[in-house]
Amino acid sequence: MWAVTIYSNTSHPNSRALFSIAVTTEVGNGRNTLFWTDRWLHGSSIEILHHWFLRVFRQEPARNKWWLKLSPIWNGQGSLSWTGIREFLQLWDCLLNINLTDQEDCHTWRLDASRSYSSKSSYKAFFFGAVTFEPWQRIWKTWAPSKCKMFLWLAIQNRCWRADRLAKRGLYHPEKCPLCDQEEETILHLLTTCVIARQVWFKLLNPFNLADLVPQINERSFADWWRETISKVSEQHRKGVNTLITLGAWSIWKHRNACVFEGISPSVSTIWRELKTEHSLWCMAGAKKLLELGLALAD
Repeated sequence: MWAVTIYSNTSHPNSRALFSIAVTTEVGNGRNTLFWTDRWLHGSSIEILHHWFLRVFRQEPARNKWWLKLSPIWNGQGSLSWTGIREFLQLWDCLLNINLTDQEDCHTWRLDASRSYSSKSSYKAFFFGAVTFEPWQRIWKTWAPSKCKMFLWLAIQNRCWRADRLAKRGLYHPEKCPLCDQEEETILHLLTTCVIARQVWFKLLNPFNLADLVPQINERSFADWWRETISKVSEQHRKGVNTLITLGAWSIWKHRNACVFEGISPSVSTIWRELKTEHSLWCMAGAKKLLELGLALAD
């Protein structure tokens, strides 16, 4: 039953806290209800309603047991002070009208309209009020290898190791962008405003009559540009174009790394050739929406 699982020593404190506020109990025989911490008294728990019973609460170690187990304290076998005895009597008064029956205890899950527990409602409750990551769906719901999705997630979070991040840590870094050698390298510049990157995006988007959506030199965010571009695409092609943009960004990043670590010369034709190869591999691996675009990448 819930009562036993929720308060197990092996469960996480956050899980116990969630269940303590999400579950209310209608007491029957009391066998599956925690006396102090379950919400069975007027929709709340004795621990919350009567915080002055802390002495009695600390005195009773068997928290899984029902309140009749407190009778040894009443019989003088406990070691409560006079203050503790007074608080115990106050608690006793609160329970005078509580009668146990032969029925099983009924636990109700408050976080779902069905009043029954579901892992989905529990998961949503854990993240209620959390700050959402706006581009998550464009990244994680798009067909692409996991390493490409992880790269985009890091890029949008500005966590990729480029010249600007290396400089902050006093590490060796190129003075200018490895592709254009014109501006300082940032992830925004590398994926949007770099002259090399803009040529790649033009070749990639032009077949869809989206050449006017090629990143401009005054772009402020790769994620914002991505969102605006997708909003101009028809619903049936959005997943495919999402994958295409992921492919373009990944190809630019790979070429940048080759320039930095392998010493090759930056070249739009090289990026395009590798992009076409990767495009074919992705389609063969199961990128159906990318294949449905019917795009024949021209030389």
